[in-house]
Amino acid sequence: MANAVKSIAKYIRNNEDSADAQTLRDICQALESGEPFDLTRLYGMKSKPFDLAMALLEEWRFDQHVMARRLQKYLSQEET
Repeated sequence: MANAVKSIAKYIRNNEDSADAQTLRDICQALESGEPFDLTRLYGMKSKPFDLAMALLEEWRFDQHVMARRLQKYLSQEET
């Protein structure tokens, strides 16, 4: 998830006061904390920040999949 996070951090630094930057902050916080996020907020975003949000979700999903597989592998090793 590091690539998307770096790109989002750069976008936020360059667009601190924009609504899109706030939405990106909020989605990052929601993914980190497990809190809900209203996906309809993505609809109003400009193209670049929307693409950044989608990249973040893709990387987050992949990271969750990898973590689950590692946990499953660890647990199956514990049983043997």
